[in-house]
Amino acid sequence: GFATATHDFGKIMQDSQNHYAFKFTNTGKEPLVITNAVGSCGCTVPDYPKHPIKPGESGEIKIEYKPGKQEGLQNKTVTITANTEPAQTVLNITADVRKAM
Repeated sequence: GFATATHDFGKIMQDSQNHYAFKFTNTGKEPLVITNAVGSCGCTVPDYPKHPIKPGESGEIKIEYKPGKQEGLQNKTVTITANTEPAQTVLNITADVRKAM
């Protein structure tokens, strides 16, 4: 499972690049296979392990969030699809995007 499924970037600027790694451990008895990870918009780009994670091993899903011209409170999601029950897990990121001066 994931150590946490939510990350708040806090106050960030428009046009910034923000990174966070969601850490997880395979608590099952079978190798964990992540088949897909999709951001809720083009501003949220996930990078996930393409190889099976053995039982007891850990990994991470790296998220890059570029707010561009978004402004104010933002809530984005990344949907992970894997050979888990349930098959999908949703990770959340939030940020308070400030206008670039």
